[in-house]
Amino acid sequence: MLTIDGSWGEGGGQLVRTSVALAALTGKSVRIVRIRARRSPPGLKAQHVEAIEILRKITNAIVKGNEIGSEELEFIPKENRGGSVEVSISTAGSIALALQGVTIAAVRAAKHVEVLVHGGAVAGKWAPPMNYLRLVLSPLLRQVGYETSFEILRYGYYPKGGAKARASFVPSKLKKIELIKRGKLVEISGIVHASKELKKRNVAERIASRAEKIISSELGIDPRIEVTYVDSSCPGCGIELVACFENTVIGADALGEPKKSAEAVGEEAAKKLVEEVRSGACIDTHAGDHLIPFLAISALDNGEPTELTVSEISTHTQTNMWVVEKFLPVEFEIEGNLIRCIPKITS
Repeated sequence: MLTIDGSWGEGGGQLVRTSVALAALTGKSVRIVRIRARRSPPGLKAQHVEAIEILRKITNAIVKGNEIGSEELEFIPKENRGGSVEVSISTAGSIALALQGVTIAAVRAAKHVEVLVHGGAVAGKWAPPMNYLRLVLSPLLRQVGYETSFEILRYGYYPKGGAKARASFVPSKLKKIELIKRGKLVEISGIVHASKELKKRNVAERIASRAEKIISSELGIDPRIEVTYVDSSCPGCGIELVACFENTVIGADALGEPKKSAEAVGEEAAKKLVEEVRSGACIDTHAGDHLIPFLAISALDNGEPTELTVSEISTHTQTNMWVVEKFLPVEFEIEGNLIRCIPKITS
């Protein structure tokens, strides 16, 4: 059984999600110790438990220690059989993070995977929003031959959660990932969502207006931003922006918070997007975290190196590379903002 030190590098939930996902993908048993040891409180949180539960269901795994507060976990997969599963998140934990692991494992499942999630939130302060998965990650994965879809059935925000979402995955052999030249900027679009009780203050329109003004001024392109008011269990709002290039998509987002004006939310997202676009990289920071396992799978599927450029190589991204090298016969190299994955065996 492979043992992973859960306090290594970033030392958070990312390491746990990736480790269990790769165990499910490869069929290798894993023990994770010192889970979130440097966090307060340490151990698994609700969204980690639910992410592991999804993977347990699709692999018929034997699992020990999958409970809130646990600092050690064993995951022994039986078969990556796929199929349909339902899970519930009792908190306002991130649905997107709960789905991160199954997105990796499902690429090698025996059949189509569908996940229905009850509860949780569609966006979180430290997590990519569900609309990011739908508008950025899914198109990037489709580009390399992996069909995924992410659908918000009901919006939910912190602190009550109460969202509902569906995700589906079609197992695939990946095409070679080579995200180096992004091509010309084609368009910028986005979505602003806000709970219906915020409509009387025109919160969504104010978020969109501020974002549009900054993007138009800084990048010389008029964005197309959709505004929608939604039913939810508590007040909340957010914005997700997407820059579509000829060969890639780049995203940025911001989330409403108490005492944070609508204009500040729009400005935050727009400035993030401007920074991502001006970086010259093919993918944004969120995508860097998500795509590392797929960079390795693609390298092994094609028997040759894969590579991409990312706006920032975060601690999350470096931790993901370390974990992937523990499970798969690959080696990562970093040159500036370029990440290359080299297979140690050829197909």
